[in-house]
Amino acid sequence: MLTRALIAVSMCLLFTGPAMAQELIWETIEHDGVERGFGWYAGVGIGDEPAPLVLLLHGGGGSSDQLWNGDDGQTWRRLADDHRFVVLVPQGRSDSGNNNAHHWNDCRSNITEPEAASDADDIGFLRSAASWATERWHVDLDRVYVTGPSNGGMMSYRLAMEASNLLAAAAPIIANLPDPSECADPTRAVPILIMNGTEDPLMPWDGGCVANARCERGTVGSTAEAVAFWVEINATVEDPICTDLPDVDPSDGSTISVCTYTDGTAGSEVVLYRVDGGGHAVPGPDPLPWWYQLIVGPKNHDISAPVEIWAFFDRHRRTEPAPRPSATRAGG
Repeated sequence: MLTRALIAVSMCLLFTGPAMAQELIWETIEHDGVERGFGWYAGVGIGDEPAPLVLLLHGGGGSSDQLWNGDDGQTWRRLADDHRFVVLVPQGRSDSGNNNAHHWNDCRSNITEPEAASDADDIGFLRSAASWATERWHVDLDRVYVTGPSNGGMMSYRLAMEASNLLAAAAPIIANLPDPSECADPTRAVPILIMNGTEDPLMPWDGGCVANARCERGTVGSTAEAVAFWVEINATVEDPICTDLPDVDPSDGSTISVCTYTDGTAGSEVVLYRVDGGGHAVPGPDPLPWWYQLIVGPKNHDISAPVEIWAFFDRHRRTEPAPRPSATRAGG
């Protein structure tokens, strides 16, 4: 059985990597009487034309810098340069007694582990951060997106549900919907990309306890239930079009199939990347140490998750007038 210490290390280090030359620029704002922080990066060449905005959320126990300095953060930086968009990397509230670890309030209502529990108004904070970005750059309010892994993926779900009027699309990664949940239902359709591994030991594909059998970090529903929820919300077709992606690296022990549920409200869709044999790791070309895979499971090398996610984001725009983001929580 994995010890609590090993799980904490895995959740903290999962999204880190070699340091980058281009560091985030850090900003702080006061929200709900608390100083909150986020990093930002503006792609090369951003000018007077409206620019998309991507909110990139770290996993549980992590931080903005850890995510940005990792392999996925480096890829998002290159994508921002190539496609001229702004990236905000907000930071969750600090864990009790550890200012280097952070969590999001992602709607899990049955967490008993103090480090993972949060009652922070993260919806309001993320709205405030988006509002800050619109004041600094000419942000295209019809092209605001959110993605993140694990706890950051669950927070991406929450933002899509409770701030659906802010987003053009969302992409929760290695994450399921909490069950039971404190989230309110979304008020509009939101295009969703879900990317989960069938052999994830920390975020179970079929639902159940998060991270360990003691359920101290709460419980989640299955990936199938998450897909069904968004198929109903977005009113897509119920029979998807499925494609098997090339097995670029047969040695990684995993393959990917993509199922797309089309013809949703206002052009919305639901896309599932099923990583057969994949663990609690964001797919990408960079390998994990063998000992680390003993904790999180196998990592798929057939695709780059950020590249796939940006391609999904890039084909979606809001189809109704977008309100200017504010610190006021919408939807409950």
